[in-house]
Amino acid sequence: MFHPTYSGPSLCVLHVIDDLFSNGGTPIKLLNLVRYSDKTRFRHVMLVFANHTKNLNQAFRDEGAIVEEINRKYKLDLRLLYDIQKKCHQHRANILSTHFARADLYGAIAGVLSRIPVIKNAHGIRWNKSRLLKKMDGLLSRFRASTVCNSKATREAVIRQTGAMNAIVIHNGVPNRAVTLTAEQRASLRSTLAIPQDAYVIGHVGGMIPLRDQNVILSAVEQVVREGINVYLVLVGDGPLRNELEGKCSRLGIMRRVRFLGYRDDVPELLAVFDVYVNMALEEGFGIAVVEAMQAGVPVVLANAGALPELVEDGVSGILVPPGDSGSLANVLKRLAKDSEYAGRLGEKAKNRALSQFAISRYVSDMENLYLEIASSRNDRG
Repeated sequence: MFHPTYSGPSLCVLHVIDDLFSNGGTPIKLLNLVRYSDKTRFRHVMLVFANHTKNLNQAFRDEGAIVEEINRKYKLDLRLLYDIQKKCHQHRANILSTHFARADLYGAIAGVLSRIPVIKNAHGIRWNKSRLLKKMDGLLSRFRASTVCNSKATREAVIRQTGAMNAIVIHNGVPNRAVTLTAEQRASLRSTLAIPQDAYVIGHVGGMIPLRDQNVILSAVEQVVREGINVYLVLVGDGPLRNELEGKCSRLGIMRRVRFLGYRDDVPELLAVFDVYVNMALEEGFGIAVVEAMQAGVPVVLANAGALPELVEDGVSGILVPPGDSGSLANVLKRLAKDSEYAGRLGEKAKNRALSQFAISRYVSDMENLYLEIASSRNDRG
């Protein structure tokens, strides 16, 4: 528990990150931190190295943050140290907050040179493949005030990979965007998606990359279909494995039952037409999309891997199945499709847990208290 005693002027937190890309979970998480922060006590500056074409820079500015765009696309560019120090001085930063490998390394060094406390934010289980960079990060960790991990699983991975010191857990907070659709609206959306009104709809939101393991979901759907259940699968997201997944649907003979929607802006509405939400990721660092489904009262079935077990109480507010096990997933989906009362209880418990444990207000409060505690400690040291 934090006991902040900082009593100075408004705190400036300077965030260093490669990109505020619009489809990334971390930029959206930071945008929510800025949006819901106490703007009378905290100022947020975003230092961006390389801008993606579709970014959230203006969205951050609209929420009161300052966005500094610096074109440093080469990873080994020592000018980044100068950039960070210059912006820390310009904005009178009290705390330097870094995100992802390049920012973590350069930020730690710049923090030492500028005598500004540094917080590393670990957003997932995979940090970097390079053993050398992991070793360097571990050595630099002693110069950081804290390493904030978004889950216990992430903290374990950070310590295992880098030997980081001062690693703590602050679970993500997720704004409640759940919507309630009328029966007519729900029917209309299903019609738009070419899904029969009496179908059992499985939903999934996530990038189509190896660690998401959507192949397991497809195999489970095929098994459920063979049982004669009128099931449809909606996949929201895109990525390098999309063609491979579409090919597997064709081979399994379930292509007409799968909807590949790509990235969508209407995820809350889509959640309202799902009967169940599935995530079989092998190394999920948290699971924002899972929490959003829980907030909507959708029962969730998750791989017992990474941080996903931290999101639910197995059998109470969600169901855990072994990772990679399409048979176990299919059995759970068949049970939920046949037992609407049980599914309803799971969904209600999931909603209550999401709203109580993963509220955005709790996350912002925890982060602000950490900022205050670190600033106070710095002042005490003079």
